[in-house]
Amino acid sequence: MKTGQLTSIAASLADEWISLAIGKIGGANIKVIKMGGEGIPDEVHPDFDELLVVIQGYMQLVVDNETFSLQEGEYFLVSQGSVHRVLPGSYGTLLLVDVDSPPHSAPF
Repeated sequence: MKTGQLTSIAASLADEWISLAIGKIGGANIKVIKMGGEGIPDEVHPDFDELLVVIQGYMQLVVDNETFSLQEGEYFLVSQGSVHRVLPGSYGTLLLVDVDSPPHSAPF
């Protein structure tokens, strides 16, 4: 069994938007990310959905040209094939669940 404090894990990360995998369930990766800085440019995952959960802080997410403001405790399930990005000004701790993807895909 593993246990940990997600905001402490994110705070210990040296860089923003570089994920740390804390586990795997089936084919799904569970990642912690420190949000901040300039956000993330457009990306798309043609073969899988991606779950984004704001653990602490605030995130502005644009999905298929519609903007969503997510507060602590809120989540967004990005459908496969949807173009999405995170806007500058987003900050805090993000939990991300996705599947293994090629190294060239996204900074997440």
